[in-house]
Amino acid sequence: MTPTQLLNSLNTLGKSKIFFGPQGFEIALTEAALMNAQHGFSMKPDNTPLPSEEAANWQSNWIVIATDTELGDPYFIDVLQEKSPIYTAMITDNGWQAEVVAASLMQFIQCLQLLDTTSQQQQAQFIPENSTITDKRQLAQLKNKLIKLAENEKFWTLFFDCYLDWLEDLDE
Repeated sequence: MTPTQLLNSLNTLGKSKIFFGPQGFEIALTEAALMNAQHGFSMKPDNTPLPSEEAANWQSNWIVIATDTELGDPYFIDVLQEKSPIYTAMITDNGWQAEVVAASLMQFIQCLQLLDTTSQQQQAQFIPENSTITDKRQLAQLKNKLIKLAENEKFWTLFFDCYLDWLEDLDE
């Protein structure tokens, strides 16, 4: 997948930030944003490659396409895999621990579109608002739709566990 094809796909979202409760995704929609998204993972701010000891075990075939708006964790595509799966990762003492988010780029985009149309948020919520989804049955249905769309249960279950924890913490 070329950078142009990647950006064309990402631009079908129509917006660079999508939020659901306190969580959000900042998506690279331009060449400059895509280049900036690599900073700290495979590139330095001057666009030179990170030394291997700073990049840990970051793979050259991983291209960051989005970041978590709260923690800054990357969402990236593995351009060497045929279906172009999307991953997220956390840095650990043993390097980057990658986890699948969606089986393909298009499935990831569909998941973000579903979150966006469901929440219609313009920014992260620190406290629930009138538009906040609190109905557990509705949340379970949305989670199941995302799991089916992404062909991935683990990530989306954790995503909704964090959302429910946020709701519960605010009730205390």
